[in-house]
Amino acid sequence: MSKFYHYDLDYCEIFVLENLIIKQIYEGEIVTPNYINELENVIHKHFKNKPIVYLSNRTFSYSVDPLVYKKAAKIKNLLGIGIIVGADNNIENAKFEGKFYDKSFEVFRSFDQAMIWVRKILFSND
Repeated sequence: MSKFYHYDLDYCEIFVLENLIIKQIYEGEIVTPNYINELENVIHKHFKNKPIVYLSNRTFSYSVDPLVYKKAAKIKNLLGIGIIVGADNNIENAKFEGKFYDKSFEVFRSFDQAMIWVRKILFSND
């Protein structure tokens, strides 16, 4: 089993696995493009040039500035972003956000579905 890292920050939890970052933003937060700087730092620390996928586990309700995705698309080794939603109304919001990201972007109802997609993204780029 590979190493696992966990960060508990003021606004979120970040789980770092092999080729995967899972982020869970806390209730009521407003995610702005500045948050991408922190994501880039985590990616650089743990992955350098290794391909990775990012999953957002939307357990809580929060707002996202869609320009976040424009900035995230500039991270070269970030192959795709997946959003795991629980509520139906979050699906449309996440799909709208995906219009601002020009790499692979998907919305899922379950973690299992998201993990199947993650493997597909990672292994189709070998």
